[in-house]
Amino acid sequence: MIDIHAHILPGLDDGPETLEEAIEMMRIAEKNGIKTLVATPHILSPLSKIRTFSQLTQVFTGFKHEVQRQGIKVDLLPGAEVLFVSELAEKIKAFREHLTINGSRYFLVEFPPEIVFPGSVEYIFNLVTQGFIPIIAHPEKNEVFQENPRLLFDILQAGALSQVDAGSLTGEFGLAAHSTALTLIDHNLVHIIASDCHHVAFRKPGFSFLNQKKCAIPADRIELMTEKIPRAVINDAPIPDIGLMQVPGTHKKSFFQLFREVFR
Repeated sequence: MIDIHAHILPGLDDGPETLEEAIEMMRIAEKNGIKTLVATPHILSPLSKIRTFSQLTQVFTGFKHEVQRQGIKVDLLPGAEVLFVSELAEKIKAFREHLTINGSRYFLVEFPPEIVFPGSVEYIFNLVTQGFIPIIAHPEKNEVFQENPRLLFDILQAGALSQVDAGSLTGEFGLAAHSTALTLIDHNLVHIIASDCHHVAFRKPGFSFLNQKKCAIPADRIELMTEKIPRAVINDAPIPDIGLMQVPGTHKKSFFQLFREVFR
């Protein structure tokens, strides 16, 4: 499996503070069957502790060397989780090697938890026409997408991809995120599942639970979202077809509907 969203570089954001914890996270990822992991620290975000891109490169290079020295069989690749800001297009073009996934056309972008900016569909379409493909990080945790998943459909129609957090599928981020994640998957609006890991306990690496029999997602779909599409992303290749995207409803579900979905 390939994990394209991981806060694993020590001391750069709200992920691990120490090298020891970061290495332990890599060991957990390896035990969970992760073969390739993209390090994606927060960029352009208040959560970021990165002062210069040379600092980011230095930490990444040093950490990758330590992972290899300790014999951990997980390939570590560079990336970032970029906050959606007004100057996003300029930043991506100017600092492509630091902000995209493995230097590719693909980059991970997140909206604030309670906002999707007006004009985002048009903005993303313009980015796509310039040769970049945004991957919307964890839309299921965003209040606007929870209320109106049709907006995500419009953004994906403009050329973006989407990535759901593994923790949202286990209920780790609450009922609304869980229900929205399932709705998006049911409507072919999710391209990638990633861990978005931050620590060794809460929000830890891996998503091997997806291969358990109780998982409601078909095995071929899991393979598509955790291996085939992520592999295309890191190789800067066109992604495999996920099927026809469907327009979801816009109504909120009741507490009892959410409860039944979590424990079905």
